[in-house]
Amino acid sequence: MKKLLTIIFFFSVSTMADSFTYDIQEAGYRFDQYDLKGKATMEIFKNAFRGFPWKEQVGNNKGGSEPTISVKNSKTKVDLWVSVIGSPEEFAYLVGIVQPKKVKTMFGFGKEKEVRWVSAYVLEQAKWVEEAFQLYFEGKTETLNSQFSGLPVYLEKEASN
Repeated sequence: MKKLLTIIFFFSVSTMADSFTYDIQEAGYRFDQYDLKGKATMEIFKNAFRGFPWKEQVGNNKGGSEPTISVKNSKTKVDLWVSVIGSPEEFAYLVGIVQPKKVKTMFGFGKEKEVRWVSAYVLEQAKWVEEAFQLYFEGKTETLNSQFSGLPVYLEKEASN
């Protein structure tokens, strides 16, 4: 029985890990332009995040996107991304989560429908970004949303994609 539980646990962890992919948008890319990077794990994300030239790219959007790293979970359909706002001298991280949400149509009086909803929050420290992504990779979306609820909201709206 113990062996069976070990196999089931290993299978569930490995299939969860296989469901994450990531991409990168450099500053100034068109909003629909990004570089697909492939499979993502917390370790892969952490290396990409720490090695990304945030300071050099912040504020250089040239009418396009700010620099962004996005991670997608194909199983849960929940995405998490990190970007920056500000200037090279002083910037903050934006962390956004895109997830299913039920909303009422017709100004709140109609039937409920499920949409993809984006919420973005301001985080001032890289450590906090990594902690958020750790929860995401562990599948702890409820805990992540709970922690986000205490942060300054930058944006909330129906996602365009």
